[in-house]
Amino acid sequence: MRAVQITNVWPGDRLGRPITDSYGRVLLQKGVIFTEKLIRKLEELHFSFVFIDDETTDGIIPQSGISESLRLEAIDNVRSAFRSIDGYVQGHMNQYILERTVESIHRTVVDLTQAIKDNDQIISIISDIFVYDNYLYVHSVNVGLYTIALANKLGFSDRQIEEIGIGALLHDIGKMRVPQSILNKPDKLSDMEYEVVKEHTTYGYNLLKDVPNLPPNISFCAYQHHERLNGSGYPLGIEGSNIHEYAKIIAVADVFDAVTSNRVYRKGMLPHEGLEILYSGSNGLFKKEYVDLFRKTISIYPNGAYVELNDGRRGIVADQSKSIPDRPIIRILEDKDMKLNMHEIYEIDLSVSPSVMISKCNTNPI
Repeated sequence: MRAVQITNVWPGDRLGRPITDSYGRVLLQKGVIFTEKLIRKLEELHFSFVFIDDETTDGIIPQSGISESLRLEAIDNVRSAFRSIDGYVQGHMNQYILERTVESIHRTVVDLTQAIKDNDQIISIISDIFVYDNYLYVHSVNVGLYTIALANKLGFSDRQIEEIGIGALLHDIGKMRVPQSILNKPDKLSDMEYEVVKEHTTYGYNLLKDVPNLPPNISFCAYQHHERLNGSGYPLGIEGSNIHEYAKIIAVADVFDAVTSNRVYRKGMLPHEGLEILYSGSNGLFKKEYVDLFRKTISIYPNGAYVELNDGRRGIVADQSKSIPDRPIIRILEDKDMKLNMHEIYEIDLSVSPSVMISKCNTNPI
C-alpha cells in the first residue's frame, strides 16, 4: 500500500483502505476502482492523500501508532469541547455539561498518550480522514498528537503531558469567534482580515482562563502559541523566556501541521518542505531543541511515499528506522533510469547507508 497525492491518482487505481470523514462515516470502501469522475470529485472536496494498492507495494503498511478510531474519537471530543466551552462563556451552556466535556478532553489526552507510549512508534503525518469543514478540529488533534509525542520524548511527567496535551487540543479554540468567511477565504486575506484572525489567541485565552477544572497553564497555550523567540510573534510580541514553554512546543507542532495541510486557499507542502520551514526559523522563531526532537519523533517520509535518492535510484518508503526516522528503508523500483522487473526489486536501509541520501520526496508515479 502506498500514499498517493490525489492529483496523482489514475483511473484504474485501486483504493487500499477506506476513506472516512471526521465523524467516522465511510465515504469510500477499500477496493474501489478509481474513475476520472471519482478522482475529480475527491479533488473538489479537497482531499490530499489516498492509499493505493498495487503489487509493487505488497507488505508495505502505512504506520501511525494511533488507530483511526482513536483519532476520530479525539476529533469528536475536540469538536464538542470547542462548542461547549464557547457556549458556557456565552451563557448558553450549563456547568454540568461543561464539566462532562472537560472530563472527555482529559480522557482523550490520557488515551492518546497511552497509545503513543504503547506503540513506541514515531507518528506518521499522513491521515486520509476527510477534513474540509472540519479542518479546525482535525488540525487541533494533529497538533495534540505531535505535542504529546514531543512532551513524552522530553521526559515530561504524566501531569505535564496531560496539561500540554489539553493545551494543544484547545490551542485554536479562539477561532470559534473568527468568522468562517475569513478562516476559509480562498484568496489572500486583507490586512484588516489578518488582524481579525490574529485575535483568536486573545479570544482563546479569554475562553479558557475561567473554565473550571482547567489548569491556568492551558490558557497560555492558546494565548502564546503564535509568539516567537525573537519577539516577532503575536499578540504581545514577547520573546525568549517570557514565552511559556508549553507554547514554544505547541508552536512547532502547529506550524508543521498548518503548512503541510491542504486548505481551500492553497495546497499543503510536502512533509520535508514543512520540516525545512521549521529549521529555517530555528535560530529566531522556534527553539532548535524542539525542532531537532520533532525531526526524530515524526515520520516525514511515511511508508508508501515516493522518494528519489542522490544516486538517481527511485522507489517507495517500505519501513521506518526507529533510531533515525528520516533514514527509512527504501524499496527500489527504478535503478538510474531503468525500471526494475518485479523479481529485481530490492530494498536498502538508509540508516546503515550513510552515503545515500533522499534528495526528493513526492508522490509522482515512477
